[in-house]
Amino acid sequence: MHRVKTYIAVISTVCMASVAGCAVENGEEASADEADLTSTVHVPASGGADFSLTAKTTADLTITVDCHPSSDPDDAGAAIKLSSSTLHISQPSRAGYFQWTGSVPAGTHKLTLTGQGQATTCSVKSAAVSSSATCRAWTAWHSENTNHTHIRVGADASADWEALPCSGNHWGAWAAWSKVYDKPVHHGFMLHNMEHGGVVFSYKCASATASAACKSAHDELVALAQSLGQQRIIVTPDPTQPTMFAVRAWRYAYSADCLDHASALAFAKAHIRHGREDEASDPPIPFDPTTTNVPCQDLMAAPDSCQR
Repeated sequence: MHRVKTYIAVISTVCMASVAGCAVENGEEASADEADLTSTVHVPASGGADFSLTAKTTADLTITVDCHPSSDPDDAGAAIKLSSSTLHISQPSRAGYFQWTGSVPAGTHKLTLTGQGQATTCSVKSAAVSSSATCRAWTAWHSENTNHTHIRVGADASADWEALPCSGNHWGAWAAWSKVYDKPVHHGFMLHNMEHGGVVFSYKCASATASAACKSAHDELVALAQSLGQQRIIVTPDPTQPTMFAVRAWRYAYSADCLDHASALAFAKAHIRHGREDEASDPPIPFDPTTTNVPCQDLMAAPDSCQR
């Protein structure tokens, strides 16, 4: 795979709290043509660690912070924040995993990992973006939100959700699988799909016909979802999301204003069927998840989804 020719190195850390063990195992300076660089950062409880990334030429890089979160979907894990003023990274607290891809100007850039209550050790990896990438800027993360209570359809749970919700309290019904929806599927339903191990592909529009850009985004995501070759997917517009494209699974989100097919597909493959429940069935009674009209009958798998 061709890589952008630049020299990169993680070179130093500084403890931001009076806690022992804040250090980094410095990687030797390495060519991005030859090897990706991985270092180890120890983040103290309620404190932080600085580390530096040096690029000798401007390059598109992916920076991955992996604190090795548990595979248990109900384990909140260690929470961290990643920030860098020169790279314009300022993210909310994440549950032990964060990935950022973008342009890194030549020079040395300070990044800070800040713990949110429990000490952890994270690997930090920098890698050149492939020249074949169809988009060169995206983010992905692991959500802290482990809430999963079923509430009545139509009840407002938005106070429990992040800006791009991929977990949290949600309605008791879910949308039918393997469908491309023309109108936005309500978050209360789609979160239940994610809990069942599904993947939601969404674009920031009210419908595919809203504009030429919306039609293009719709078509790109339909093709991407179909290439996954899995039943447990839905494609929907979502005018509330912060970027044009999003891919979501339970507690994991991928967000970008353009679509890199390879990384988005890899994300979907990594997280499909890793929800709290491994459930492939459609709702026992068909309904339209772009509305809140769910039939209240004993056949409904989740009685708490009925309107009252």
